[in-house]
Amino acid sequence: MKKLKLIIIAILFIVITIAMAIYFNPDKNTNKVEKKDYKSIEISPGEQVYTYNSYIYIYGKGGIKVIKDEKVVFQDTFSVENPYISTAYNRLAIGDRNGKVIRVYSNEGHMYTINEPTNVLGFSINKNGYLSTILKNETNYEVKVYSNTGENAYFVKDITYNEGVPFSVSVSEDNNILAVSYIKTTGATIDSNIVFYSIKEDQVFGGYIRKDQMVNIIKFVGNTNLVSMSDKEIFIIKCNSAQTSEQVKEIYKKPLNNILKEIGFLDGIGYSICYGHSTTHNKEAMQENTVVFYNQAGGEIGKFYAKDLNISNMSVSKFGAILQDGRLFTAVNTLGKKLWEYQATQDIKEVRFYDNDNKALIVTNNEIKIVKIDKVLLDKQIDPNNTEQTTDKETEKSTKDENNKQNTNEETTKKDTNSKEETTNNNSNTKDETKKQPTKDEKVETTTKDNKDTNKKEEKSSTTTEKVEENQAKQE
Repeated sequence: MKKLKLIIIAILFIVITIAMAIYFNPDKNTNKVEKKDYKSIEISPGEQVYTYNSYIYIYGKGGIKVIKDEKVVFQDTFSVENPYISTAYNRLAIGDRNGKVIRVYSNEGHMYTINEPTNVLGFSINKNGYLSTILKNETNYEVKVYSNTGENAYFVKDITYNEGVPFSVSVSEDNNILAVSYIKTTGATIDSNIVFYSIKEDQVFGGYIRKDQMVNIIKFVGNTNLVSMSDKEIFIIKCNSAQTSEQVKEIYKKPLNNILKEIGFLDGIGYSICYGHSTTHNKEAMQENTVVFYNQAGGEIGKFYAKDLNISNMSVSKFGAILQDGRLFTAVNTLGKKLWEYQATQDIKEVRFYDNDNKALIVTNNEIKIVKIDKVLLDKQIDPNNTEQTTDKETEKSTKDENNKQNTNEETTKKDTNSKEETTNNNSNTKDETKKQPTKDEKVETTTKDNKDTNKKEEKSSTTTEKVEENQAKQE
């Protein structure tokens, strides 16, 4: 019995010893599980991305899938050579350029598929899933409208060259009106004619002619307002299929003094434009790379301009726009206010708002990364090799600790008058050393602040007429 007790005591002693050894001497080489600051989704090279609220649409030559909360809620496979899409809210239509098949999807899955006997030159989807298409026959053109169940809702047959070539189509958000932009060439003159059709009444109820212009973009923003863009101006037509005295009326017009570098439509809000270089000497010309947000009636909501930003791509949503200049991505809201910016350390295909203006999708060739925004994007969030960065909270804590140390030094200085000069010099050296070795977050914040100051100065100077003319002369 005594022998058994001794054995038990010995075992307990060994267990306690091992436990204490582990507690007081942890193995530093043990693998640690790092908590990622982002979520990632794998994609295949060549696949593209569209987002609506918390849904992510990933599409390409081999099919489409819809993802929410990192889970695939729907997937469809098909084969296309050159995918072309049209989107509106949570509707997405995808087809092959000059193909004959168009598939329509929502965040809930497949809605319908149409198969045309002739080539589809272009198509457009509206808020409710109504699809308008331009078809090319051997001798003429046709325009068809499909309902959100895939049934034929309207048909414009036998459009001859004398009437013009249908170039752009759009259906109003209440599904009542079809607008078609026709382009007609007479000698060296190009004219445009926008024709309005009542889908319910099955008849034409109005038209709008633009002489010596090519209206190549039309888009309904709401039930009645049609935004139209030509090579010379932007104008908005308000139309009403009901029998009224003014069924078609121009409510907004803006002559173009710049090329249109990037164009985006914001669901439920209006549209946005990134202006390119000026084409006239008009004082109304915009500074190149100015981004302006407009409401559905053409009223300016917000404007953004940064002197050193050369915008090559603009991705828009109801939250605003993300502007790309090489590896630099700048996010602004619809009021033109800069929200954040991200300097990528690798090649990025695009950055898009996701779900709200505090989240973004970083799209590379083989991965989508869902990143949360906290003032600035940290490389730590998307670069797995850069895990030693401090977060904003860590930087703030470090700054507070440093301030506490400096306060302690100041109190010591007051008490020890004999060493006041020496202590002051030490504190000065410490501050200088701190300035020489800022954290990466502090660098980003300082850069962002400097950029803001630069933007403010540039915006102030750009309001003078002489500066605008000087810049235009340089650009030319």
